[in-house]
Amino acid sequence: MRRSHLAGFAVTVAWSLLSFAATALAQSTTGLVPLTDMGAGTYLGYSGGLYGGGSNVPPAAHLTAALAKAAEIVPRDAAGAPNANGWIGMIAVGMSNTTHEFGAFERNADTDTTRNARVVLIDTGFGGMSADVIANPLAPYWTTMNQRITAMGLTAAQVQVAWLKEAIPGPANDFPVHALALRDSIAHVVRNLHDKFPNLKIVYLSSRIYGGYQLQGGTSPEPQAFESGYSVRWLIEQQIAGDPLLNHDAAAGPVRAPLLLWGPYLWANGTSPRADGLTWPITDIETDRVHPAPSGEQKVAGLLSAFFASDVTAASWWPAQPGARLRVFDATDDAHVSAAFPSTNYGASTLLYASQGTDVRAIHLKFDTHGVLADSVLLAKLSLRVLTIGGGQLRRLDDWSWNEGSVTSATAPTLGPLLMSLPQSSRDGTWGANVTTTVRADSVGTVGFTLTTPSINPTDYWSKEGGHAPRLVLVVTTPPVAGVTPGGATAARPRLGFASAHPAASRLAIAFELPRAGEARLALYGVDGRLVRTLAQGVRAAGRHEIVWDGRDDRGATAPPGIYFARLSAGNTHESKRVVMLGL
Repeated sequence: MRRSHLAGFAVTVAWSLLSFAATALAQSTTGLVPLTDMGAGTYLGYSGGLYGGGSNVPPAAHLTAALAKAAEIVPRDAAGAPNANGWIGMIAVGMSNTTHEFGAFERNADTDTTRNARVVLIDTGFGGMSADVIANPLAPYWTTMNQRITAMGLTAAQVQVAWLKEAIPGPANDFPVHALALRDSIAHVVRNLHDKFPNLKIVYLSSRIYGGYQLQGGTSPEPQAFESGYSVRWLIEQQIAGDPLLNHDAAAGPVRAPLLLWGPYLWANGTSPRADGLTWPITDIETDRVHPAPSGEQKVAGLLSAFFASDVTAASWWPAQPGARLRVFDATDDAHVSAAFPSTNYGASTLLYASQGTDVRAIHLKFDTHGVLADSVLLAKLSLRVLTIGGGQLRRLDDWSWNEGSVTSATAPTLGPLLMSLPQSSRDGTWGANVTTTVRADSVGTVGFTLTTPSINPTDYWSKEGGHAPRLVLVVTTPPVAGVTPGGATAARPRLGFASAHPAASRLAIAFELPRAGEARLALYGVDGRLVRTLAQGVRAAGRHEIVWDGRDDRGATAPPGIYFARLSAGNTHESKRVVMLGL
């Protein structure tokens, strides 16, 4: 190649790199403003705010209805009747992004001892199951969902909470047409949920994360990813406006849907921080520019955790309750073995494989549960993080003499009895199975399992060396709490009183009582779940206490007039009540 051609080639390459850099930079942010930050602004003539008109909080009447529904979220038996020894099923509804994000959230929440141990999280999202697909009540998705719920030992009647994140892939850039189509598809989905889960009380919805790293014509580009927020908002607004096809109130006619609320809002303007600091740099997105990378999964998982820990509609059912708590045991040994390579040890592998065909592989797991009394176990969940495909057959493993550093196909323990067959799950999700009977039968403090598959397509999971250890999530009984009788009736317990007007103008007096001295916290939250003011925290004497709120938040700024929620936390008791501040 001649020098002039080389020079021209170099200029062309340099110009191409500059153009690519400019394009990448342009895609890292847009001129769009998050719905939560829009205030009085508009987008193409439509107001901002999660609930319209610049507001990020539900109208008072809808919030009141939501709190009433939340109060009905209680442990239920298999038939759906309230039962203190029952369970609260919480599911995820949606596509691949949904299962990626809920999978990370579930893994984190299963180690969170501040949450209610009787809430059983089940990742029931699935790749490719977009809103237009599962709008069909006969879609195979619903069968797989039921199989996963059954694998966890729950029934449809125990499912009471859902997180729904949906989309229609490759939407045209024709707002509001594509956003209305998504709204209408999700409406069918929530009606399907109502029909399939009779005690489903609340569905929390989220829209897409940032999509600006895709080109127009992709699965979820901008501005369509941003505009999906309007799909969710318009659906909730339809329910608030009294659409009979979304009615949740039996007093208003036939119930056709659960109550709908915003969950965490996930969209931010790429690398431009929104008001709470959330950003979506390209490192949080997979190379396909569609799905969240591990850091992005954890970002959404954190938003979900923060939401349920602080939202007033979760205050009655999400925090830890007396009588049960979580204990988690990561696998001490995890390895797969290969019949095609009978002398090879895979104990240090970051992945676990099961397959049939020309290379029969099986996964062996071992857990040390010393310190747990078998008869204290109320529920045992075997949980694995899926790599690409999960499912297959679960067997009990009664031979614990093997270890991951030496086990091979030639020395592998004999397979135990079949416990259950598990439905397929999709990549980056979480796979769970109820193994309570096996754990309760343990008398030596060690339990083991084997995973196999009848399919020639391998099922694969992360190992502990891959950073996602297979684990046993146990719900165990806790010692009786002072003041709680064996029959369930409560004696003296911390009580939160109603707020009353204070002689000083525009102030509220909030009273609470403690039956005994101890740590107590009284805090005020906005209707959006954000902490406004910590009014009291620390050890308090037994008896009645009264705290005066001066109408200011923790920063000293004047809080706007409106509805707030006072929350008292003392011991294992959590109680919330609505208060109204008229303003300074």
